[in-house]
Amino acid sequence: MNKPVQNVLKGAAAGAILGTAAMAALNAGHNKGKQMKKKAAKAMKTVGHVFDSLSQMM
Repeated sequence: MNKPVQNVLKGAAAGAILGTAAMAALNAGHNKGKQMKKKAAKAMKTVGHVFDSLSQMM
């Protein structure tokens, strides 16, 4: 895979992570602690899958 495509994929992954974190922060006041913990664990699992996919592409 060429370098510009890798940079685009890395940027997209970073944007997805930041977007997820921003949504979690904005909704933190509306969620109970247990629900927030569950959603955070789910988000981290998803981020792990994204990075695994990116590393396999490279």
